[in-house]
Amino acid sequence: MVFRFYRRLLPLLMLSLSLLSCTPAGKVSDIDNAAADPEALVARARKELESRHFEAAMENALAALETARRTGDAPGEVSALSCIVGIDIMTSRDADAWEKALAAEAIARGKGMDRELAAILVSKAKLCSYAEISPATGRNDEGLEYANEAISLASRAGAPEELAEAYFVAGSLYINKNRWNDPIDMALYRKAGEYLDRGEAVADSCAIPRLRRNGVLFRSRWFQQGGRNEDAISHFERSLEALDGSDHLTAAALEDRLVNLYTRVGDNAKALAAHDAYVLNMEEYQRQKSEEALQEMETRFDLSEKEHELELRRYQIFLLLLAVLLLGAIVFLTVMRIRKVRRRNAELQHMSESKDLIIDLLSKDLKNPANAIASGLSELSASAATLSADEIRLRCSELTGEARAINSDVADYVGDILIERSRRIADLGLSSREIEIIRLSAEGLTAASIAERLYLSVHTVNTHRYHIYAKMGVKNVSEMLRKARELGIV
Repeated sequence: MVFRFYRRLLPLLMLSLSLLSCTPAGKVSDIDNAAADPEALVARARKELESRHFEAAMENALAALETARRTGDAPGEVSALSCIVGIDIMTSRDADAWEKALAAEAIARGKGMDRELAAILVSKAKLCSYAEISPATGRNDEGLEYANEAISLASRAGAPEELAEAYFVAGSLYINKNRWNDPIDMALYRKAGEYLDRGEAVADSCAIPRLRRNGVLFRSRWFQQGGRNEDAISHFERSLEALDGSDHLTAAALEDRLVNLYTRVGDNAKALAAHDAYVLNMEEYQRQKSEEALQEMETRFDLSEKEHELELRRYQIFLLLLAVLLLGAIVFLTVMRIRKVRRRNAELQHMSESKDLIIDLLSKDLKNPANAIASGLSELSASAATLSADEIRLRCSELTGEARAINSDVADYVGDILIERSRRIADLGLSSREIEIIRLSAEGLTAASIAERLYLSVHTVNTHRYHIYAKMGVKNVSEMLRKARELGIV
């Protein structure tokens, strides 16, 4: 019954344990969630990359790649590989970047992932652009193939970020094609400008600061290649006026370019003012990043406090459920104990009634037929030590058959008593002669009188007594007789 009780309570206990181990809705652990989400890890890697924390970015990107491969998440694997390619490019590990780009391209093409494939092809086009360190190493035409395919894929997938990147890298490749020409090929120059115009238009439409900064970099190279300092100044000044006041990093990039351009045209005052503006914008950007970091820390702290409160509540619920279980167990065991005591009292009452019946039977007048039964019980008790259990039970049944006043329960009770006495006597190992000497001693006979009645020597009687003492664990006659009465020998 105890097992059945705990089996019923087991589901409740399992519920309490699940409450203790589960993660409730709104749990703070962004890091834990990211560990199981490649896209979240990639997002963190890109954020670290933007802050130029290359080691942290690579750690998150590799974790995303491992998680994606373990879970069979093909989009997540491509995204992680693409992020690693970007990190390798920024840290000048072009060979590693190319290898990862090929692996990502194979997966993206096989899965028909247009947007992801466009981003990978942009990276391959960039690597081709960076190979332009001499006329012999140029891979501009190969890079343009990747860039044009990326433009087509990004347009079809509706991916403005990848589309702007593809336009910019295509413009950069056309700039590269003019790098060793003197004078420059104006057809190539105009082609580069067209791609840069398209890239800047897409970047302005999706309002991504990083793309705008890329446009500043590529446009600056284009103006410089054409020797158009005044046009460059006008272009960057207009871009600076149209810029959102909170985008301090892009403003700093524009001011930096203007410092060089003003210096080239000999306007030192404006160059100095542009430099001061550059410094101010960088300071504002650093302050902005510090505030963001502080805000993130405060958010994490608040979430951590909420998580602590939730954890405390889960433990409180668990302890409450455990207390309920313990209380239920105590109540159950108490009820079982009460029932056991009641059954035992009933058994004792039954035994008491049987004893009373025996006493009543033995106290009847000698003329009462039951007196013969009492006499028979007395004789049976005296001879129980020499009878087997079956013989004792058979004799008890015979006695109860002679007097219906004794029921079978009483007969069984008497039989059990006699059998138990017989067993205890047998366990002592007393012989029939030793039992006879015990009974004669109970009559008050001395060793000499016992020897005379049994035709033995006094020495033999004393030797039997010593053996009896050893078997019964007693030291003298009085202790021997007391134990003999307990055993029913006398």
